[in-house]
Amino acid sequence: MNKPKVSVVVPIYGVEKYLHQCVDSILAQTLKDIEIILVDDGSKDKCPEIVDEYAKKDPRIVAVHQPNGGYGRAVNHGIELAKGEYIGIIESDDWIEPTMYEKLYEKALATNADIIKGGFYIYNSFLAKERQNKVWKSRYQDLNDAPDTPFTVKEYPLIIAFHASIWSSLYKADFVKQIPLIETRSASYQDFPFMIEVMCRANRIAVVKEPLVHYRMEDGQNSSTIRRDERLILMPKQCLEGKKILQKYGLFEDLKEEFYYHSYLACSGFYKNIYWKHKKEYLNAFSEIFNLDDIYNLKKGYFGKVRLKNCIHIARKNLIRSLYSNKLLRRFLFSIHICSGSWLIQLLGVQISKGRKFERPAWIKFRIGGKSE
Repeated sequence: MNKPKVSVVVPIYGVEKYLHQCVDSILAQTLKDIEIILVDDGSKDKCPEIVDEYAKKDPRIVAVHQPNGGYGRAVNHGIELAKGEYIGIIESDDWIEPTMYEKLYEKALATNADIIKGGFYIYNSFLAKERQNKVWKSRYQDLNDAPDTPFTVKEYPLIIAFHASIWSSLYKADFVKQIPLIETRSASYQDFPFMIEVMCRANRIAVVKEPLVHYRMEDGQNSSTIRRDERLILMPKQCLEGKKILQKYGLFEDLKEEFYYHSYLACSGFYKNIYWKHKKEYLNAFSEIFNLDDIYNLKKGYFGKVRLKNCIHIARKNLIRSLYSNKLLRRFLFSIHICSGSWLIQLLGVQISKGRKFERPAWIKFRIGGKSE
């Protein structure tokens, strides 16, 4: 193989349950002139064998095995090896539409863009069939609002507010090979600083306004989207790296409201989900992202009244007010809950319960017949 049109890099770790669907969807691409680089990052399950089986069946597949080094290292290794004109990245528990790379490549040729970004679905196989695929978009985060012609990040700053989703994009090879991912093992959202760097450096950005990737978010994954442990604290730290990149390129003042909006939406969910014992440490990292004077002087209207107040509480490191409305705060201070043989009594943040394990936050938890926290 000389120079394929597209190289697809697939970082792989512990996803034997999903790997066949992912690789099969890449092999089914209508664009046939592709290279598929399967990077097994020291998986302990059957992924290494699956990778080798695919490599034997199709000459377009390159099997790579490396000691476990994390997502960033696996992606970087794959990009280093890639021979294509353009490079895509697909996560090994996701799957893609058959026309994805044909559409992105055609857009690349038509626009000569450094990056071509597509949309994606949120995919959950545990839901009813009609609800399994939902197009990802939210207010101020909809690719349909992007320009139809190529643009820079200053010309369309809302691209910074869009989900990082580095796996829904296609990158010019000689461009992206200059931008390695941060290699932080077990980190959440390593793609955020990478996305910021890509957008800052790109002279031409283009979009394909349709969903092309099925981004899996469901129980059973080893994913930061469902994690609750202390590794989530790396999430706001990745956003802080993104802030430093914007400052390095002198773009922070132009893009800070889009950056703050993205960072707030990305981090607040993890802040709520992380185990209570780690919330204070998470808040300390979260608060470093925001400058209080900036938050008081936001002008573009991305934040609603409630979110704006939450940002202020986060910047001030106010643990309780940044997490709870008045109603939730009252429940935190005093509540009684009885359900199906289980019960909970909470007073001034001290919780006593029996039966099932309650996830309601408290300073101290005493569980009758279970482990106290």
